[in-house]
Amino acid sequence: MRHEPGRTVANRELPDQIPTRPSGDVPVIVRVVWADGREEWRPARAVRWTATHVMVAWRDDEADSRSERHEWLRAGDVARAVSWLVPPGRAV
Repeated sequence: MRHEPGRTVANRELPDQIPTRPSGDVPVIVRVVWADGREEWRPARAVRWTATHVMVAWRDDEADSRSERHEWLRAGDVARAVSWLVPPGRAV
């Protein structure tokens, strides 16, 4: 799913203390709630974090490095792996 640049992430939230240096570059899956109410889980990279929040980065257009965005999300909206997805062909 491709998004228009500049769409607002409704569940973004700044932590009380913001680390000034990058913490790493860890592949993650993030829950994004857009301002229009749509929700999605998408691949991203965790680049800074605190005990409560994670700064994640992703590209709205994988082919365009200028489309990279950085957003702070609550730690509960970021995961390294998920096991709750229903595999293709299985009933819910």
